[in-house]
Amino acid sequence: MKENILIVEDEFIVANDLKIKLTKAGYSVCGIAASVKEAEQLIEKHKPTWVLLDIFLLNDSKGTDLAPQLAAKNIGFIYISANTNQSVLETAKATQPYGFLVKPFREKDLMIMLDIALQKHQYNLQIQQQREQIFRMQLEGLAHLTGPVNQKIGRLPSIVQSFIPFDLLRVVLPPRRDDDHFGFARTGYEEYQTYIKNELAAICGISGNDWTSNKISFLELDGGTISNGIEYRKCLLDDICEKRLNTQFRLVSRMSLNLRLKNGDHFALVFYSKNEDSYTENHLNLLRRSSPSLESMMQLLTDNQHPVIAEPRDQSARRSQAAKVSAEIPKFDGIIGKSTALLSVLDQINLVATSPTSVLITGESGTGKERVAQCIHKMSPRGKSPLVIVNCAALPANLIESELFGHEKGAFTGAIDRRVGKFEQASGGTIFLDEIGELPLDAQVKLLRVLQEMEFERVGSNKSIKVDVRVIAATNRNLEKEVSEGRFRLDLYYRLNVFPIFIPPLRERKEDIGILAKNFVEKFSLKTGRPVTGISAAALTQLKNYHWPGNIRELEHLIERQVLIKTEGLIENIALPQHQTEKNNQIDRQEGNIPLKTMEEMEADYIVHVLKNCQGRIGGPGGAAEILGMPPSTLHSRIKKLGIKREFSAD
Repeated sequence: MKENILIVEDEFIVANDLKIKLTKAGYSVCGIAASVKEAEQLIEKHKPTWVLLDIFLLNDSKGTDLAPQLAAKNIGFIYISANTNQSVLETAKATQPYGFLVKPFREKDLMIMLDIALQKHQYNLQIQQQREQIFRMQLEGLAHLTGPVNQKIGRLPSIVQSFIPFDLLRVVLPPRRDDDHFGFARTGYEEYQTYIKNELAAICGISGNDWTSNKISFLELDGGTISNGIEYRKCLLDDICEKRLNTQFRLVSRMSLNLRLKNGDHFALVFYSKNEDSYTENHLNLLRRSSPSLESMMQLLTDNQHPVIAEPRDQSARRSQAAKVSAEIPKFDGIIGKSTALLSVLDQINLVATSPTSVLITGESGTGKERVAQCIHKMSPRGKSPLVIVNCAALPANLIESELFGHEKGAFTGAIDRRVGKFEQASGGTIFLDEIGELPLDAQVKLLRVLQEMEFERVGSNKSIKVDVRVIAATNRNLEKEVSEGRFRLDLYYRLNVFPIFIPPLRERKEDIGILAKNFVEKFSLKTGRPVTGISAAALTQLKNYHWPGNIRELEHLIERQVLIKTEGLIENIALPQHQTEKNNQIDRQEGNIPLKTMEEMEADYIVHVLKNCQGRIGGPGGAAEILGMPPSTLHSRIKKLGIKREFSAD
């Protein structure tokens, strides 16, 4: 199908030039708009399939304000803008465009970006349709389970969570029933605390009258509502129940949908989250499109005479085998914690693992990006095929092409044998490109071609080699900033950033510090044979007050040292690398005593701190590289990249 494109651009010359280029390339251009209002009118009239969207438009309108409407209508859009400052990029990124072109750009860049965007959009639509079908099938399967209503509805949260994130889910049924309310508070991955009837009201200290009034308000709603951030906070002013729920569970956003049973009675699903802007029109539209399945499910669940469908014998056997395999292989091997921030990451891993989608993992050093990549690979259909890990920061500049794509014998001085490159080694499996932000621009160009064509030539050969590889990349750099400053190619960024996963730093996962610390104590006491039994409450408080610039890797090495020092008994005091706690750091910042630092500055400070403690030694046992958990070559590269003075290095 020929794409029908709307151009939203307030500079007529630029817009007309775009129209000429697109028409020449075989696209249909349905119009040009100079403002959001004019664009809305043309969208309604011409029903475009794609929009090229400038950010700053006439009448002080912004393209980013049009983006949610386009997303709700499944219209793909690409930003075109001359403004690339960080705040603009962050605002644009939040609307989830399919691309971003910086003016002026070449015609070739436009066509490549459209090609990437069209493929990505089509793939997303296919995945969306498949996911909705799976969602409906799971709901229908739930309806035919045997057992009491509360047990069957108790299976609903784990089904819904994969499609709509929540920290609290309420199912409000017609008030004439004895069991007219179910609440599910998330406590871990696929773990929920269940509240029946008025139990949720009781723990929140809500009176019976207020609770009844609140439930009725959802049953009387017309359709669905979304309240994120400030809109949700406004809801708290008028409803004591919502305020008490907010206080009990620290909620900041809400989405609700009113549905109907065959007898005309209404029921409601109410989702709450601890994350702002959790809910979008896409979530609400998914529920609306699935409303027949939701209504049928609830009808059967609440109908005492609903039919019971026996599970086929072969399906039962497969389910038992799957349960056995699941018990033998942990789903998220090595990822530990129950914080809301981490559970969100686990949801994303579970969502993307089974697809062939490219994944870009971002986060600070030491947050566990490689562990996430390993989980995605193990949980994918490629799990039994190779996972090839490439540390891009450790690749010598003159050997990058040979390392990635291989070389023929005699291709260059020192090439005494044919070498198979990393992409060829990973064929049929997954390649993990760690620290992708460290690749030089010329290597980025060559990598882009491989990602586009899935073929390459070994150095010294003109024979193309086809590969079937899933790509997972990771970086601790802000790639949007790297793009805006010309150090990372925009087209490569959008090729990699099909499914982004951000790993939060440890200081944003305070609830997990105790779990991680106790796990590391057990690990190293077993490894060293020292009977260290645990960590005291006071020591845990010390750990939670520290700001962890080295994240989980720093915590692991710190606990290992404490186990070696303690030798036995309970760890009662932690020798932290810095004397000030995070609380003191915050006070100092407020008083202006300590300037705010970038993540790179904090990383450099931490590397210097480790180097000083190792007397400048990088390699070998007890060297800085071992403590930091990275190869010496990578640490040398980071030292050079961050501009750390060489006097700290003794080797």
